[in-house]
Amino acid sequence: MDVDRHWEKVFAHGTTRPYLARQPMLLKGSPSESVLRVLEGWALVTDPHADGSSTFLELRGRGQLLGETSALSGEPRNANVTAVCRTIVRAVPSDLFLAAVTAHKEIQVGMILHAQDLHRTSNVRAGLRSFGVIRGLSRLLLDLVRTAGAPLVAGIPQKVLAHALGVTSRTLRDAFAELERRRVLSVRWPVVDITDEAVLKELARSEE
Repeated sequence: MDVDRHWEKVFAHGTTRPYLARQPMLLKGSPSESVLRVLEGWALVTDPHADGSSTFLELRGRGQLLGETSALSGEPRNANVTAVCRTIVRAVPSDLFLAAVTAHKEIQVGMILHAQDLHRTSNVRAGLRSFGVIRGLSRLLLDLVRTAGAPLVAGIPQKVLAHALGVTSRTLRDAFAELERRRVLSVRWPVVDITDEAVLKELARSEE
């Protein structure tokens, strides 16, 4: 069974919700009432702290789910989710989502694989700060391009990417300037056009 196609059918009858940039989508500690599927835009997932700061966890985009972990566990939301740019999702009640998961063994297996993939991706993103900025940025862009389904990342501000990498906005700008100098990409904020994915992959594997 095609898991993505299955979710398209499940969420086809959901409620469409638009969010503006920086608008909260899910709040940590709130009850799990629905699961969201991103149709357009990007969602920033963070772990908030008492002092007002937050830890970067994820950037999720087209076709990816939000709130599925708490729906499956029955526990409250375990992170904050905020719209990065204008973002459109489709929401279904958590009980409908659970029914869709348990109705097909293939979907249960798919959810396990999906969770493993998200865990791997999350670890990659969380570990970006241990790489040099060029290598870390290259890995992050490749990951976002995979989610976008095209060699184009649109709508994510510099500030969010800098937060993901754990660098200042100036350091990020310098890194993008270096990648443009190498003709790896072209930037017209908030659009990043990947022009040489092969070289970007080499940089992602490089030992700076």
